[in-house]
Amino acid sequence: MTDIVLFNGIVHTVDAADSVREAVAISGGRIVAVGSNEEVHAQAAPGARMVDLAGRTVVPGFVDAHPHLDAVGLRLSKPSFGLPKSIEDVLAVVRREAAARQPGEWIVCNPIASEPDVFAYPAALAEGHWPNRHDLDRAAPDNPVYIEPEALTAPGVAIVNSRALKIAGITADTEVPDGVRILVDADGQPTGVIEDDNFPKRLPDQYGTMRPNCALFPMIPPLTHDDMVDAVRTGMRAFNQRGVTAIYEGHGIPKPQQRAYLDLYYRGELSIRTYFVVSFPVPLYRDQAGGRALIAETSLYAGGNGFGDDLLKLGGLGFSFDSATAIGASLMREPYVGARGVPWHGVQHVDETVFEQIALDAARAGLRVQVQCSGGLAIDKVLAAFEAVDRQVPLAGKRWAIEHCQFPSPENMAVCRKLGLVATSTANFLWNYGDIYRRSLGQQLSDDAVPYRDWIDAGVMIAQSTDGRPSDPLFAIWQMLARQDGIAGGSFGLPRQKITRQEALRLYTYNAAYCAFWENEVGSIEPGKYADLAILSDDIMTIPEDAIPDVAVEATLLGGEIIHDAGVFGEGGAAS
Repeated sequence: MTDIVLFNGIVHTVDAADSVREAVAISGGRIVAVGSNEEVHAQAAPGARMVDLAGRTVVPGFVDAHPHLDAVGLRLSKPSFGLPKSIEDVLAVVRREAAARQPGEWIVCNPIASEPDVFAYPAALAEGHWPNRHDLDRAAPDNPVYIEPEALTAPGVAIVNSRALKIAGITADTEVPDGVRILVDADGQPTGVIEDDNFPKRLPDQYGTMRPNCALFPMIPPLTHDDMVDAVRTGMRAFNQRGVTAIYEGHGIPKPQQRAYLDLYYRGELSIRTYFVVSFPVPLYRDQAGGRALIAETSLYAGGNGFGDDLLKLGGLGFSFDSATAIGASLMREPYVGARGVPWHGVQHVDETVFEQIALDAARAGLRVQVQCSGGLAIDKVLAAFEAVDRQVPLAGKRWAIEHCQFPSPENMAVCRKLGLVATSTANFLWNYGDIYRRSLGQQLSDDAVPYRDWIDAGVMIAQSTDGRPSDPLFAIWQMLARQDGIAGGSFGLPRQKITRQEALRLYTYNAAYCAFWENEVGSIEPGKYADLAILSDDIMTIPEDAIPDVAVEATLLGGEIIHDAGVFGEGGAAS
């Protein structure tokens, strides 16, 4: 392992004082010196590789506290449409895919567009409507075609061709689950456009957690192990290129994804530190014996702070208590108009007394618990359960976690601080779904959503994440500051919820590392820690705020190894 000295840079250390230095020395994969050019040169090992940063900026490698890396990789691996301007743009992609496949082979594509752009469709197409089965038939007459619905829109729209409808046996009279609609033409025949208001969608996508629903199209080929390994590998490379060196997959990873990470680990290909929480499937809330069996099984290998090493760790169980605010389904304190146009409080997946017992069983088994709870009432109920558990099994130091948690109260924050809980959220929700928040919940609640300023001032360990939508950390850092609505424009809760750039960087480095019990190994640039670094083209602390998303990640180091290089290291650097 080559010793390296980086000098003539702007080094944001994210140490306790947020020190800014000029140079970093690396030996044996760890940081051995941080300081001025002269100080670091004096401590450099003989023969170390000297790299002149020429004014570039160095920050700790980004740590995403909820990235869905494998899902990002899967989206990058499948046919995508970009931002199509016409139906013909869509058909061009389908036609290309058909040309590369045997007749009869399924063509499964990403949704027409992702959030927030998807909300402009189908009006954004020149024709003003979705493609139909006849359009897709022209592009792929010999292959069944399935364009997936966007997971977090209501309705999500799946589009299929005639061959897919025939294989699935779908007619206008086909019975469908609640919230699913088969659209028909003037003759009463299916158009190939199918809407789904649910989350998770009853219509399938190829991500493993959604397959048990799989309404109407159960014959779509499931992902193989090799597919999942390729998805994780693809996501990992994309994250490395964006300066991400560690992830905390707190939402819970199902077994197929677990096996993919382990496979890459054993092959020596894992290039991102991964701490993942094991998924507790929602159906097990209704299966007491099955739930206890999973708790017992998981406690054998994922107890305490997590089992593994500094590259891959498994720790605890991940639960979902309510549903997504994006589709008007989070559990709120007051009634609001949801995706189906009627007032309600939202979705609660499990009775709070049942959840409390499950959480207590996990605590007694030595397992850490992380819970997705988006709406205010969901947060109230989850924290009440945590307090009840704490009275029997003290939670101090165990870093139980809540995730998403867009609508906390001051009382919630006080409980989090008292119990030593950590919270992860993402300002990207405001970008992707802010207009939906505003229309469903009103301006005041929307302004107070994802209140990083309040979390910080309350003394709670809060970390930023992307939820994989979009997964670029520099965009996410900017969004923490700007709190913009990507659909309707404008901002939310400024200046009251404004945080500083240093705070934003800390939430995406040190605080996220803390979620994974890795704060003594990564998350800041200090002697003794791993040399996990991102080298940026510009100083994100001084450039205009709106220029932050355009900053380039020119190199990424993981434990001193170059895992992405766009020219900083020249010959000998790793290809990006």
